[in-house]
Amino acid sequence: MPDQFLHSFMDQCWEDLLLLHWPVDETPIKKSLPDDLEVDLFEGQAWLSVVGFKLTGLKIYPIRWLSWPDFWEINLRTYVRDKSGNKGIWFYSLDSSDLFAVSGARMLYGLPYNYARTQGSLEKNKISFLSSRNFPHRSANAKFEATFQSAKKKSNHAHSPLDNFLLERYRFWSRRKFSDASGSAQVKHISYNADYTIHAEYKGELFSSQGFDEPMSEPVLGHYCKGFPVQASVPSWMFSIADQANHR
Repeated sequence: MPDQFLHSFMDQCWEDLLLLHWPVDETPIKKSLPDDLEVDLFEGQAWLSVVGFKLTGLKIYPIRWLSWPDFWEINLRTYVRDKSGNKGIWFYSLDSSDLFAVSGARMLYGLPYNYARTQGSLEKNKISFLSSRNFPHRSANAKFEATFQSAKKKSNHAHSPLDNFLLERYRFWSRRKFSDASGSAQVKHISYNADYTIHAEYKGELFSSQGFDEPMSEPVLGHYCKGFPVQASVPSWMFSIADQANHR
């Protein structure tokens, strides 16, 4: 397999990202993870985040000529590391209105994608997301929104150690069906140029659908980011196949 295929399998853009974060007890997070991953803590604290954004410009190697429609995505995630200390993200759910993207990501990466009605809107300095997922044992609705200040105000720019912990993640793990080990993939993009949200609200069932308590308060921290282009690698199991082929 050519190196370009492995490392630059997908091109896409993430636009108008809203990330809302809650500190949570480490114990239920630890119990929910596969045995080859550990909870990544910030100053002893675990976190869960709800993220919404618009995915545009999707191109997949080698059929980059194929035009893919834009769609809104909503996910629930936490922060993990593997036994070697590599840090990244573990997704509990990813909701999208693109059925083909949902099917492909589930089969190729083992990601817990769900087909759902998802939508987002941006009006001046307010961004809103809405999702509705109706499947047996996986149903969940969610609505969340936030206001944010103009990016011109430097005092509102997110650059603290906690911001970097929550935002600057360039690897994700998942567990494919019938696999006994977690696999990972890497993403490449510029650093987040995020701003703090002023006021944010969330209501829904994203947490409870995964066995967690729903938040009883507003998020402790929120970020808005205009977006950036992204490259994603193939999953790690495909690197293994390529390595075996090269040694034949």
